[in-house]
Amino acid sequence: MFPRIESLMSMFVRLMSKTRFRFIVELTIIFVMVWGCGALLIYAFEYGSNPKIHSRLEAVYYLLVTMTTSGDSAVTPLTPGGRMVMSFALILSKLLTALLCAVAAAMLIDHKLKLEMGLKMHKVSNHIVIIGWNLKGAQIVTSLRNDPNYSRESIVVMADIDQKPMEDPMLYFTRAGCPIRGEPITRAALPEAKIVIVLANYSERQNADSLTAVNVLMARKLNPDARIVAELLDPTQRVYLESAGADLVVSIGDVGGFLLAEAVLGSPEAQALLSAVSRRGVTVGAPVKT
Repeated sequence: MFPRIESLMSMFVRLMSKTRFRFIVELTIIFVMVWGCGALLIYAFEYGSNPKIHSRLEAVYYLLVTMTTSGDSAVTPLTPGGRMVMSFALILSKLLTALLCAVAAAMLIDHKLKLEMGLKMHKVSNHIVIIGWNLKGAQIVTSLRNDPNYSRESIVVMADIDQKPMEDPMLYFTRAGCPIRGEPITRAALPEAKIVIVLANYSERQNADSLTAVNVLMARKLNPDARIVAELLDPTQRVYLESAGADLVVSIGDVGGFLLAEAVLGSPEAQALLSAVSRRGVTVGAPVKT
């Protein structure tokens, strides 16, 4: 019992440390105080004069009905004092209700904006992280979703784009620069991921593979146990991605999206093709379109 109480107290302290939640708690406390004190005053003024007020509990109930509706209650105050208290409680309750609704709406809007703009902290683990986003991203996600083993896996995209790239309930977005660093790593829960896919930045014609190597190096440092699959544009740079810690390097031009996804899924055919490409040091397919 005591551990549960301590857990609830700890959660309450964390909530109160945030301004918005503290404001909601304060408004709720004010509402309860107005309700309780108003009911006692209604009882004091109306008892003996109003045939419907026989106890304090009845006064509490009737005042609550008035405060939570448009003002039509089951009892009408008969004394001047009771009418003043009822009017004050009614006006104050409407103001408090409006403030609570405004705070709740602000919290919902803030949550939605953070989610769409990639500023939300994602509490996931054993998930898939896609670092970067290019033409192959959508194809990779689609291939993962078509596989029964990955159809319900959480996927977090870390990319320097304006909003979530695809509509998928299990796809989350974290806005991150290139190379990745700082808070976006924590938001994407990169250290807890089981698979990391590093896509090439096509806008960097000369330094794309260098940035990919830096991202692979960072991912490997933060998550030594993850399986890292990296996209390569220049086959002569393969050794750098492998040295950075990539488990699999994919350099295959226009068919990259398909083979990247197959490599993540562990397809033996894709593994064999990529091994052959690695030994020959050449690319398969046409050059990447920028």
